[in-house]
Amino acid sequence: MTISFNQQLLRFGGDLAVSAMTIMTSMWQMILLPIEGVAQGSQPIISYNYGAKAYERVRGTISLAFKVTCLYSLVGVGLMELFPNFFCGLFTSDPELLQLACPMLQIYIFGGCIMGINSTCQQSYTSLGEGKKSFFFAFLRKILLLIPMIFLFPMIFPFQLMAVVLAEPVSDLITTISNFIYFRYFLKQKLK
Repeated sequence: MTISFNQQLLRFGGDLAVSAMTIMTSMWQMILLPIEGVAQGSQPIISYNYGAKAYERVRGTISLAFKVTCLYSLVGVGLMELFPNFFCGLFTSDPELLQLACPMLQIYIFGGCIMGINSTCQQSYTSLGEGKKSFFFAFLRKILLLIPMIFLFPMIFPFQLMAVVLAEPVSDLITTISNFIYFRYFLKQKLK
């Protein structure tokens, strides 16, 4: 995935675009790592209560994890959307790089606004003994959707450099929405 991004960014934006990608992935980690921490932290509670057949506690834990991760992802992404200069400025003072990195960050990070949902669903599958489902949605997001879009979008859209960046939020949004729709069905079946 990183090779695909770097190859396309280098092709359409040069070294400066690759440098901007470094900033974007660092910002992405600031969003994703706390979300994953909460989602993974809920796993033992979900697993224990599922094993004890305390299904209301399972639902309550998943609901709380959704609320916390969604709030964090919305606030974090919202701040990065509103103040990209501040966040990119944490990594560089080069005006040319800032000029490129800020709009790239605003596009790249947008899908993270609902990433709390995706992470909570994926960790919950694992907690409920369905690790293959978790793997499928991770595979869908990064391999089946993202990598092809990185190469396809610049051929479709006239703004080639930003089209490469656009692949990330589109992949995130498609995966999160489909994951959540399936998860609701899955949870009803699993916790009968």
